[in-house]
Amino acid sequence: MIGAVNTVRRDGDRLVGENTDGKGFMRALGDDADIDATGVHAVVLGAGGAARAIAVELALAGAGEITVVNRSVERGEMLARLLNEQTPARADFVAWQDMYRVPEGVDLLINATSIGLYPNVDDTPELDFDSVTPGMVVCDVIPNPPNTPFLRQAAARGAATIDGLGMLVYQGAIAFKMWTGYDAPVEVMRRALAAEFGE
Repeated sequence: MIGAVNTVRRDGDRLVGENTDGKGFMRALGDDADIDATGVHAVVLGAGGAARAIAVELALAGAGEITVVNRSVERGEMLARLLNEQTPARADFVAWQDMYRVPEGVDLLINATSIGLYPNVDDTPELDFDSVTPGMVVCDVIPNPPNTPFLRQAAARGAATIDGLGMLVYQGAIAFKMWTGYDAPVEVMRRALAAEFGE
């Protein structure tokens, strides 16, 4: 198990821990945005459980390079080392000390921190938004509110954006299938969450 466990299922006499966050993110990336991770250079802001799951799934899906940006040097270096040792992707770590500037050539920028989550809806990661370019895809794992200030600032600079609602829906749908063996009613789930979060 590479990421943090967020659902447990029974397999015969065994209990198996699964992490559906990264899988949910990848499904939102592919199914909702039609984005193939193969060869991309991704920047992941954060190194906690969601960041770890997303980075690992990106690496396993063929991402070429992953830059981990985090305030805790120990956690950030640990995640970059895990990616380099256990996946085919190249990974590096950047200590997040001041305003982070996205380097040229980045395809995918992901806020995998809790910055901007309700009730702190006006907070944004310390990022130089002038380094966000129109060719970039910018994602936020925050589902509530779905259209965060982080995403709005990225969209204002011409980037394509993906909110955290899809990841939440799909990780729940994946867990539902693991538990019940049945496909989850994804569109019903999405509508209910969108209504709840005021999208």
